[in-house]
Amino acid sequence: MLMLTLEDAVKVAQRLVRDGMDDEEIIRQELEQKCWFPPKMDEAAKQLNDLIFDINPAEICSQIESDNLKNWCGSVQMEMKMAMVQLPCWSGKE
Repeated sequence: MLMLTLEDAVKVAQRLVRDGMDDEEIIRQELEQKCWFPPKMDEAAKQLNDLIFDINPAEICSQIESDNLKNWCGSVQMEMKMAMVQLPCWSGKE
């Protein structure tokens, strides 16, 4: 889980408004740079975050081209489940 303090979000928003930047991607990048991982979840949260960002159009196309999409999806799903189990706040039950 990524956390962003309200103060940081307000500072970023004020600067973007002042500079006339209204592009969604720029705003997203600025806010992502201000995010941080809570200390107890650093490793597991970072691992899960990295896996999430590995799922992108270029990688999906690459897996399709190599006829490996099904296996890749299964592998990514398993790695994500393992990372989630390592998160202290995730019980696996709803």
